[in-house]
Amino acid sequence: MNLKKVFNFLLLLVLTSPCLAQTKDFTEEEEKNYNTIKSLFEHFKDKGYDSAQRDFVFKHFVYFDNVLADTSKTQILKRTKFFDELFSQMIHYVDSVGMENLDAAPTRLFKDNPTFFKSFEAESDLNKFLPFTLTYYDKRRPREPIGVLLFEPKTHKLLTWILLNQGGYYYFLTFNLL
Repeated sequence: MNLKKVFNFLLLLVLTSPCLAQTKDFTEEEEKNYNTIKSLFEHFKDKGYDSAQRDFVFKHFVYFDNVLADTSKTQILKRTKFFDELFSQMIHYVDSVGMENLDAAPTRLFKDNPTFFKSFEAESDLNKFLPFTLTYYDKRRPREPIGVLLFEPKTHKLLTWILLNQGGYYYFLTFNLL
């Protein structure tokens, strides 16, 4: 076999092998969650967030219902203000990295990253949330998770945005569990 045939064979193998960014293997529920987050970031692409958009965000993208049902008006105002700041940071983060550079896949597909996936293994506390999570990553480094998105199972709205740091520690930026 000559060198050209070997090169062509290897090129064909690389181009046709499954890649995380190309074959995500979504369940129906994961697809709904993915569509929620994709629509959210497409809606806010190249525009900022302000509190006037809050009701729209709650209606379409973020699960915030139990917080708004609180009987204390002071608590509701405090939590919505916190939400506005947090949500604005999330939109800013996506814009700074570039939406075209980010993608998400089911968290279960990151089992080959033991440091990251350790928190989701069968014996862990987070395992029960695995079906409701997507892991986001930079397309230029698809095997290196940046964070996790947790979705409410019935509405498929975003519950929590989790950002990882380099040491594998989690920063939970939750909208709903205050």
